[in-house]
Amino acid sequence: MILVHGISQEGKSEKIILDEWLTPLRAALAKQGSDPIGRLSRIEAVFYGDLLSSNSSPWLKSETLPMGAEEASDDFDEFAVEALEAMAISIGVTRAEIEAEADETTVPMGKGPHKKWLKAIARTVEKVSPLKGTMALRVLGQAHAYIRNKYVHDLVNENVRPVFEDDEPAIIVSHSLGTIVSYALLREFARNDRPRQSPLWLTLGSPLGIDVVRKGFTKPRVRPEGVSRWVNAADPEDFVALRPALGASDFGPDVENYSDVENGPENPHSISGYLSDARVAKTIIEAIP
Repeated sequence: MILVHGISQEGKSEKIILDEWLTPLRAALAKQGSDPIGRLSRIEAVFYGDLLSSNSSPWLKSETLPMGAEEASDDFDEFAVEALEAMAISIGVTRAEIEAEADETTVPMGKGPHKKWLKAIARTVEKVSPLKGTMALRVLGQAHAYIRNKYVHDLVNENVRPVFEDDEPAIIVSHSLGTIVSYALLREFARNDRPRQSPLWLTLGSPLGIDVVRKGFTKPRVRPEGVSRWVNAADPEDFVALRPALGASDFGPDVENYSDVENGPENPHSISGYLSDARVAKTIIEAIP
């Protein structure tokens, strides 16, 4: 089994990821009356958090949304403005509130056509939830670095690819930005006539449903060759999984969706919450011979 983490994991390690993921998963498996983890030949966690953090824009580390938005590159503005607006609306921000904020927003001259609107959206989100606003800019910023910056994309893939190289079938459990990295690598292996055999690919709290992220992948956008079963799970309150269900028009008809996971109000994006879900645990049990 391969575990692929998401955003904001800098400062951790493969061992920390393994501990943080396997503890809630084993508890959920125990509730199902089964713990088949011991039948796996091995479990590997990838770790690219430090690489991604050090190669993403410094403004991502800012806790101040308006400042972060102002320091973003023009390319990021174009990438993120539509997604950030959709995220804002998902937590109850209205278009009128964004427009009112835009009327009062100033940006330095020559900063690009999207800068003012991005900053206005960021400020309206910050007023509703500073935590969600910071998370939105971070996930979009790290997704932007991975999708749009070939150097960062290649650097992360070079770090993660060796774990995918083995021809032994593997359950792939991915979370957050890790679902994007996994999708990119699974497509790469298929293009190179080496489809990565996987009885189960789990995407948890995935931002793949965000339009600008999805469109970062060329068509056809379907279940990767070699993957027998693709299950996507999301908490409807998970701000990163903007679209809880990945529909047929997004990634073809072969995605099974658990779009009503309940991770609790404290952190709906929590990997611990997802791995504690009974259906997620049952799906993993079914994939282990």
